[in-house]
Amino acid sequence: MLKIRLMRIGAKKRPFYRVVVVDERNKRTGGYIELLGTYNPLTEPKDIKLKQDRIDYWIKQGAQPSDGYLRMIGKAPQRPPRKPKKEKKVEEPAVPAQSTAEQPAEAPAAEPPKTGEPQKEEAAEVVAETPKEEPKNEGSA
Repeated sequence: MLKIRLMRIGAKKRPFYRVVVVDERNKRTGGYIELLGTYNPLTEPKDIKLKQDRIDYWIKQGAQPSDGYLRMIGKAPQRPPRKPKKEKKVEEPAVPAQSTAEQPAEAPAAEPPKTGEPQKEEAAEVVAETPKEEPKNEGSA
């Protein structure tokens, strides 16, 4: 399949492009079928010289314009907007951490102990943790 695309020439950090017709399987800087124009993005305004009659001819022959070429002439389809960057969580100073440490200490003292049910739950958690540690030691031996 034929493509109308940009072929980069020019030095490092000094881009200059040729608008060429190529077989899409060829390299970016490989051989081309026909030179259709040039594009210099460094000048202000950007220098674009195209042979429009030859471009129309190649499009009639079935050549597909590349995204870079369409972007250059201003006919590229709109890209979907980027997802917003995730905001980094800012940790607050240690002052709120101290206030949270004080609240749990006051809460059990302020509340009178109810029935023995909450104590049973705590005991069950301790028992549940103990067997988990033992199999790890046995498995490594």
